[in-house]
Amino acid sequence: MKNEKLIKEWMDFAKMDYLTAKHLYGNMYPKPLEIICYHCQQSIEKLLKGVLISKGVTVKKTHDLGLLAEMLMDYTDVDEKYVGMCDDLTPYGVKIRYPQELFIEEYHVKEALKETEELYEWLIALLKKEAAKGDEAAE
Repeated sequence: MKNEKLIKEWMDFAKMDYLTAKHLYGNMYPKPLEIICYHCQQSIEKLLKGVLISKGVTVKKTHDLGLLAEMLMDYTDVDEKYVGMCDDLTPYGVKIRYPQELFIEEYHVKEALKETEELYEWLIALLKKEAAKGDEAAE
């Protein structure tokens, strides 16, 4: 797989964001709802960028997960539900950083965590598939 070291770095940072979101949700009181959603968005942003890099794409600086998912459509099948989930998570990457931009309740966080888990599993599977293709080509 091209850029293997760089892709691993994206994956490692994505995993840290994902695990941080889950940890904060399960272990902090009161729950930092905005920060949890931010880490959900960041995790998927990093994985999407990692997958795109694995396909040889030069990734733009953007926090728009829907745009990144649409870019991925040029290289693999992307279920529309994933694009929708990406669109759901996108506002948490930027708007969440500023007071009074988004109003978040616990049900938003539960949904963000659920979507993040599904997207995370899908993107990791894509990366593993790409790595396997690279291993086969090396043989």
